[in-house]
Amino acid sequence: MLRALFVGLFVLCLRPAFAAEVAIATDTPEATIATLQRGLIAVAQQSPHATVDERYKALEPIVVATHDLPYIAEFALRRQWPQLAAADRARFIAAFQRLSVMTYAARFVNVGPSTFRPIVLGAPSEAGRAQVTTGVARGAQPDVSFEYLLRQENGGWRIINIVADGVSDLALKRAEYQRVLGNGTLDALIKELEMQAERLRQR
Repeated sequence: MLRALFVGLFVLCLRPAFAAEVAIATDTPEATIATLQRGLIAVAQQSPHATVDERYKALEPIVVATHDLPYIAEFALRRQWPQLAAADRARFIAAFQRLSVMTYAARFVNVGPSTFRPIVLGAPSEAGRAQVTTGVARGAQPDVSFEYLLRQENGGWRIINIVADGVSDLALKRAEYQRVLGNGTLDALIKELEMQAERLRQR
């Protein structure tokens, strides 16, 4: 009896301080973006004074479910990817995923239902690809426009690029990562991603 109670308390201690109760839906491009937005809103509203680490733990399953992070990571290193060993690929994907989730945890803190603009599906593109546009309100400042590129994989739609106010996040990452690799090694790039994630964590 005491052992069962101890185990139960131990499991509770391992859980995050709060968890975003968001139904994951990725069956359409619009559903994927709506899932991401609902998750960001739920985490912000359920515990407005949560730490970055707490938001990270709550957002991680939502970001992983709505983004094709391994695909993005591979595309960002498309030139070097074929030469990388499986272990090095896994290390880079892990660092890339941590930075991606930490970015959401650190930057989407004060969001609510009125933060996001309506989700609009773009014109059909190539097979297995779709574009969705929306926006983020910034008070007295103009909205930030977001254009998401998604691809269909295993029956679900996941984000593979985000264009904010006309600037491609994937293009920026590719340019930055190639610059680092041009002056160093994959270890140096992974260290840079880890440092960026830590800076966001300490904001």
